[in-house]
Amino acid sequence: MSASPLPRSVPTRPAATPARVPLHLLTTVPTGPLPPSPSPPDRPRSGAPDGSAVASLPVRAEMARPPVHREAATTDDAGGEITWGDIVTQLRRHCDRLLRDSPAWSISLSVNTLLLLVLSLVVVRGEVPRRRPLLDLAFGPASPEPAARQGEADAPVEIARTEPAVEPRVEVTVVPDPRSALPEQVPQPVGTVASVPVGDAPFLGQLLSGRDPGRRELLVARGGGTGGTEAAVARALSWIVRQQRKDGLWSLTGPYADGGSQENRLAATAMALLALQGAGHTHQGGAHERAVARGWQALLATQRPEGSFEPGPLPTQHALYSHAQATIALCELLAMTGDDALAGPARRALDHAVAAQGPSGGWRYEPGRDGDMSVSGWYMMALVSARSAGLDVPPATLDRLAAFVDRVAVDDGVRYGYRREVEHKPASPVTPAVTAEGLLCRLYLAWAPDDPRVVAGLERLLVDKKLDFATDKDVYAWYYITQVAHHAGGTAWDRWNADLRDVLPREQVAKGREAGSWDPGLDRWGHVGGRLFVTSLCTWMLEVYYRHLPLHDRGAGAADVVP
Repeated sequence: MSASPLPRSVPTRPAATPARVPLHLLTTVPTGPLPPSPSPPDRPRSGAPDGSAVASLPVRAEMARPPVHREAATTDDAGGEITWGDIVTQLRRHCDRLLRDSPAWSISLSVNTLLLLVLSLVVVRGEVPRRRPLLDLAFGPASPEPAARQGEADAPVEIARTEPAVEPRVEVTVVPDPRSALPEQVPQPVGTVASVPVGDAPFLGQLLSGRDPGRRELLVARGGGTGGTEAAVARALSWIVRQQRKDGLWSLTGPYADGGSQENRLAATAMALLALQGAGHTHQGGAHERAVARGWQALLATQRPEGSFEPGPLPTQHALYSHAQATIALCELLAMTGDDALAGPARRALDHAVAAQGPSGGWRYEPGRDGDMSVSGWYMMALVSARSAGLDVPPATLDRLAAFVDRVAVDDGVRYGYRREVEHKPASPVTPAVTAEGLLCRLYLAWAPDDPRVVAGLERLLVDKKLDFATDKDVYAWYYITQVAHHAGGTAWDRWNADLRDVLPREQVAKGREAGSWDPGLDRWGHVGGRLFVTSLCTWMLEVYYRHLPLHDRGAGAADVVP
């Protein structure tokens, strides 16, 4: 035994036959303190010859020492007292016997069940939601204003004003005025243009004036839009604003359904802002003023000194596409508002675009590479938007771009190819999308809208492409055809617009969480770009009536174009 026995009222059992503890005693152990027990009897120097217990030997007098208190004890079936050590020993033997007599499968089942219980507790504990940190966008000096308390509301960020930002209403952290981080620069006068023969230079200063309040409705009616097209734009912009993330940026992959296969927060944010600005919303006014202000505050915080934007990792083939889109949006905002605080960032974005031009005069996936028509079309619009804002575009940049467009021209400029890699072979592949981009570049590079090559090329596009989601599914090509047709005007525009104003609103999601968007399954590239990509392109098309003034009117004065 592990402890000395207490006095017994009956003879002890033989030592060789340990007492068994009845099962009911294992579950009814007394919980109170036990009385003290006397010291143990003296043991003989050797056991009895017959192996019997020492109980028959005389008991010596009690030793003079304090009584020992046992933590627990009970009695066996014969009345003998049993200590806790006995109970532990019996439990151990019982477990050994249970393990020995049980089949192997039951033991394995028990062990695995126990492990599963432990693991489930670990997993549940690990899934306790944690607070997600908010992106702290710090501008200006090293002692920023205190951060907003969580749960308080925010006010629109006034990019163009001098007073400090107000404490936000919801999730946006309060930041100082974003202009304080900009270097001291002398901005170009808004509305001035360089002396480069690209289109009609004075007209470029009026290119975005159709977005002004009071002019938009007149241009919708004049261009063949309807109340249905405007209602579709309003629904689309509401959906886009709902997708803005807490840090002010947008995402290609969610939180909406059917996101793109690759994340690109720069492209997503630029496309969303282009849609909002296309309907006249800026950081200084409009129903979506706050969303535009938050978006630009977040995006400008990611601009690097050389002019690029890095709101997150970018797929290599997306980098220059995305920069062109951001440059267009930023230069448009400068042209629309005349906000001097935007002049420095816009100038740096333009400088980065100019530096990235390839040796052939175009742009492609990485700076300094021979261009393709798809990427170069976006940079054509970036240069046009920069000039609309009064920024000085180097003449050599425009000359080299014009040479690139010549290089990929097919059929004397009626159609255009994607790339021309071999000198003695024509550019290829020749597709409606890149042909429309090439023709749009020609219009901004001073070809007249009624030039026979533009007329023939547009007619070919209208024959090859139908604005029909059921049979064509090419939103990217439709977007560029819409611009070329709108700038050319005449019957070609009337024919294209007859489908545009009917098909796009009809296919817009009308109910549910994604109401206002367009299903990316309607487009051949929708699985790559996702719902925001397709929705932005469709929105731009429905804004065409006022997004850019038509180039066929550029010879008229601004007062003649729009009352």
